[in-house]
Amino acid sequence: MKKKSCLFVVLFSLFLVGCNEKVTGTTSESKKPDAAEVLRLDNQADIFQWEGNILKTNIEWVDELELNEDKYIGEIKFNSSKAKEFKNGTANLLPIGAKIYSVKERDDIFIVKYDNVVKRYLVSSEG
Repeated sequence: MKKKSCLFVVLFSLFLVGCNEKVTGTTSESKKPDAAEVLRLDNQADIFQWEGNILKTNIEWVDELELNEDKYIGEIKFNSSKAKEFKNGTANLLPIGAKIYSVKERDDIFIVKYDNVVKRYLVSSEG
């Protein structure tokens, strides 16, 4: 009987010690997706880059939101079909001169207007 009690105490002690150990050195960082990553996942994506973020349109739930245009923040300055050429103000499908506006309700959605077309773009989340 003493052997069983002793074995139980040893195993229970090991269990408690194992539960109290901290895991170190296992942090992982995610980074914002770049144009190459977004286009690799969807080569037909309509995107632009603004303030270091890639924004994408044709997202159903974003199009269903009631949003109000807020402030003019800039316009598309460059076009490129090559992801490696993307920098702030670059779009793959929007025309140069398309106007970008913030929205009152959210800071991760923008409205873009050109030639009587209005589109909503969502900042691509970290991968």
